[in-house]
Amino acid sequence: MGIDDNQSFLTKVTSQNLINNYSKLKAKVEIKLSVDISDGIESGNVEIKVLTTNTVISTLLTEEKFQGKVIQPQTNGSKMIAEHGLAMSIEITEGDTKKMFLLDTGGPKNTVIENAQSMGIDFSQYDKLILSHGHTDHYGGMLNVLPKLKEGCEIILTPNSYNQHIILVPKLGDPIYTPEQLNENFRDLQKQNAFRFNFKLPQLKKSMIDNLANQHKLKLIETTEPIKLAKGITTSGEIEIFDENEITKGMYLMVGRKEFAKNTFRDEISIYINVKDKGLVVITGCGHTGVVNTIKHGQKLTGIEKVYAVIGGFHKEWETTEDIEESVKFIENLNPEVTCGMHCTGFEFNKIMSRHPSHTFGIAGTVFHL
Repeated sequence: MGIDDNQSFLTKVTSQNLINNYSKLKAKVEIKLSVDISDGIESGNVEIKVLTTNTVISTLLTEEKFQGKVIQPQTNGSKMIAEHGLAMSIEITEGDTKKMFLLDTGGPKNTVIENAQSMGIDFSQYDKLILSHGHTDHYGGMLNVLPKLKEGCEIILTPNSYNQHIILVPKLGDPIYTPEQLNENFRDLQKQNAFRFNFKLPQLKKSMIDNLANQHKLKLIETTEPIKLAKGITTSGEIEIFDENEITKGMYLMVGRKEFAKNTFRDEISIYINVKDKGLVVITGCGHTGVVNTIKHGQKLTGIEKVYAVIGGFHKEWETTEDIEESVKFIENLNPEVTCGMHCTGFEFNKIMSRHPSHTFGIAGTVFHL
């Protein structure tokens, strides 16, 4: 074997070792951090507004069973625009003090801008923007949102948000491919037209975020650890994986041009709010780590077992009915007062979850008073 052959061989081995080690390191994540939000927020002082999601309905009635906790836009829904994406506004009030947080910016069509205007929301009022993960249906509006934020506003995300993701979902009924199978057979599988979905997600560019933050004097915080946003509210940091089956299947990390690694979504951030005498409000972006894992992580991180509400994207569209049933049973046993899966949650989850009195629909313009 010549020098060039040796070098080629070593490069190949090193690259494969990187993929294997990355997968092993990320396959099982145990989090040992904790955040004290036991001080909590008085009931009635938390308001969550859905700025954009996949659905707009102008005839969806507000359900009396929630006694004002969930308000649908009804005829005002005609002012809203739907887009595959998610953005939520979180407002915390304590006395004369008001804190405002923006979770995500929706997709690249910038419906978040128009919908916020329809809802009377001023982006300059936000204290912090939290990016739930680095997918374009959650960061897509950043280019237009960041210039509207006030000077000093904090932008919170993880450095893993800049990872390159790819979706490779096999045809209906075929098993999900392992990264090892893809690394060995990807070209052949492409030729065989083996995938229902086969595309790279647009990658979030760190240079773009850095430039916008510097230009508009925003404070960029890149961390994998939880951050206490204010009294009674914290981000999740990296979400612990209690059950690997909960992780979204068919999505991989690209660590090379045709090299894939297991994706345990280390870029994902959720938000937990402790409402006094009610329990945890769990807010997810897409829930790629699994809604059950996300809830369990919040309980472990905060030490608060009781769950009051679960709101956000749960990414159950590609899951089997059996797996969805397990997640629904877990939530039912917690017996929250509000469960709202929107965006990527899927029809089947909502159909099954509707048997529990906490279930409601989240559309653009929905407001939660918790």
